[in-house]
Amino acid sequence: MTATLIEGRLDVRLISPEALRQYMSFRHYSVRGLAARVGCSHSTIGFLIKGTRKNTKPEIACKIAEALDCPVDALFVAKVSHVSREVAA
Repeated sequence: MTATLIEGRLDVRLISPEALRQYMSFRHYSVRGLAARVGCSHSTIGFLIKGTRKNTKPEIACKIAEALDCPVDALFVAKVSHVSREVAA
């Protein structure tokens, strides 16, 4: 017997790849430099500034904003989405 479990998930979406590039340029960060400061892979930052990836974990978004010395709301918007999955009852 299975049951459907519905949970809330916090998604954090980058508002604009261009804004992230501008903040990085203003603070003189390279992709690898920002990734090292944040503690994530350089591909995560690279995909965000290219627009290939739009979502990231809330912790990473906060660390990016902290490293760039800007408000989190200037770069990211948070949204709660509902996810359902089957679990054994």
